[in-house]
Amino acid sequence: MLYGQRVTLRPVVEEDWELRYEWLSDPVVNRTLPSGSGMPLTPEVVRERTRSYAQTDPSAVYFTIIKEDGIAIGSTQLFKIHPWSKHAEFGIWIGNKMVWGQGYATEVTSVVLDFAFERLNLHKVYLTVDADNPGAIRSYEKAGFKKDGILRDEVYKNGQYVDRILMSILKHEYLKLSNCFE
Repeated sequence: MLYGQRVTLRPVVEEDWELRYEWLSDPVVNRTLPSGSGMPLTPEVVRERTRSYAQTDPSAVYFTIIKEDGIAIGSTQLFKIHPWSKHAEFGIWIGNKMVWGQGYATEVTSVVLDFAFERLNLHKVYLTVDADNPGAIRSYEKAGFKKDGILRDEVYKNGQYVDRILMSILKHEYLKLSNCFE
């Protein structure tokens, strides 16, 4: 388990599938995800994906985000963890729209980056984000991510192609930023 001021990140368990399905079935939430094509996922697909996330995998860690009152609000992960190059891809989504804009994503990002750089000793964490998701981009920039480039027409969703922005943060950048807050 990982802890922030207002959140706890606990490993995904198989029983999380129903809540994940509820979130993913919401078209507003689904639209914010890179896989959000507007096409609904079946319960079986979500159950199987959640089951796989709950398994031990040295190349990935998956967490359910729990806020201070014990309510699950989303999911975060580090995946494609590369042990030699010491980098990983970061992902996060807040499924509970009632807490959007309250800083939870920024806090979770900070907790995961601390885990990535301090405990996993990674050198770089990177992500991709849809260019039409300014809230997520702002959250990543607040956490210290920098824009590396644009993947043009990278994903087809909701009837159109959408650019994705590639962003990353290096360990020394994170450490410099985290020292500013101490």
